[in-house]
Amino acid sequence: MDAVIMLALRIGLLALLWIFILVALNAMRRDTNKSAGAIRQQSKKVGAPRRREAIKQLSIVEGPLQGSHMELGTLEDCTLGRASDCDFVTGDDYSSGHHARLFRRGSEWVVEDLESRNGTFVNGVRIDQPEVVGADSEIKLGRTTVRLNA
Repeated sequence: MDAVIMLALRIGLLALLWIFILVALNAMRRDTNKSAGAIRQQSKKVGAPRRREAIKQLSIVEGPLQGSHMELGTLEDCTLGRASDCDFVTGDDYSSGHHARLFRRGSEWVVEDLESRNGTFVNGVRIDQPEVVGADSEIKLGRTTVRLNA
């Protein structure tokens, strides 16, 4: 009789484990479908790609030197950071001496983090490799936010 009870408990436990696994898989499937739907909705909002505008100016929109700007004109490369030998000085104690580099690759501008301590963010996303930026992109270096203007 004890063997029958033990066998029934084992089968019951096994059934409970399978039910738990199926519930977990179902929850993951629903989450995946929700995120795919959100991505689809966002891509509908984005619509057709916009024409790229030439970037002419770099300006600080938030930070200690707010309002400072620099004409990019014919520049091919510019270093951003706290150090006085940078091309564009942020004046921010939370940015590294040589925090990021902005350079031209063909007709596009690219920003790369120069192994800064606090990281470089483009439009709120931390970058770990060179990232193409366009007009109205915001680059965050420490507490300073720099905008690229057309």
